[in-house]
Amino acid sequence: METIKNHIKGKYNLSNYQIAQLVFLMKTIGSELSKILIMGIIFHHHLLLYMFALFIMLCLRSTTGGLHFYTYTGCLVASTLYLGTALLLTQYVSLNCWIQTLLLAGSILICHIVGPVTSKYRPDPVSDVKNRWRTFACKFILIYALAMYIMPENINLTAGFWIIILHSLQLIAAKIRKKGDYLQ
Repeated sequence: METIKNHIKGKYNLSNYQIAQLVFLMKTIGSELSKILIMGIIFHHHLLLYMFALFIMLCLRSTTGGLHFYTYTGCLVASTLYLGTALLLTQYVSLNCWIQTLLLAGSILICHIVGPVTSKYRPDPVSDVKNRWRTFACKFILIYALAMYIMPENINLTAGFWIIILHSLQLIAAKIRKKGDYLQ
């Protein structure tokens, strides 16, 4: 590893700090990809549904944040439970179109009022960035609600619906948890 770092450092004239950032980036990408792969193996019987739900989750998490677990195992277990719950709800809980629309409207409000919730290790974004992320998440959910209204029986959209609902709930929990961190 040191040989590779020294080679990159010399070839691109990078500082030790830049090398440390690059190493952090590579470890982060490897960690996230390995969790996605492990969950893909766990949900291999519903792989396409899992991939669609994961896409919806990533769109929302990258803009509004949520609960953060600070170990690899904690994050893997929480993500697996999160996605697994959404996939189970997709198969066993059926809601009519109006209830889905109402719940998605509630999710838009939650994402707008509560989000984004960042990790305790990151600073909160400045207000214009925060508003841009909120706006993206709210528009995303609105467009999703329209798609669900047009195709209410689509199993992929139903899985995404449950991801949005669970995301909204965990966003509230993350906000409460983060406020608790500030009180300590």
